[in-house]
Amino acid sequence: MVERLAEMIIPSDETLGAKEAGAAEFIDFMVASDPEVQYPFRMGLAWLNAHSESSAGKKFVDLSGEQQNSLLVPLGFKSKARPGEEDGRKFFALVREYTVTGFYTSEIGFKELDNPALKFYAESPECPHKNDREHKHLSHAKS
Repeated sequence: MVERLAEMIIPSDETLGAKEAGAAEFIDFMVASDPEVQYPFRMGLAWLNAHSESSAGKKFVDLSGEQQNSLLVPLGFKSKARPGEEDGRKFFALVREYTVTGFYTSEIGFKELDNPALKFYAESPECPHKNDREHKHLSHAKS
């Protein structure tokens, strides 16, 4: 269920998504590492399944993608929020935060951002804003 939620938040389309980046494993790690989040997270999963069964007659993972999306839209967008779904909104916000963090701290996410940490430099590049007054105290590279 966690993998499906992450996949819906950052899908694989023209680029790799949360599933390929291992966002679900990251979420599992984050929840397992924080005892204060474990109970609310488990309750959020249970809430979503109960909400799914009462709304569509099936557990969340057994719904079609379209049905899953229709359940998540009110949880993810303030303008579409419905009364009585506040717990679901809190849970979905947590899942979304962990998914985005897990994705953009993975190698796939770094590549998506074109993070310079992935580049190899034969020499360390010079500061691109050396005339910045905050950097005046730094010595400049000698030619």
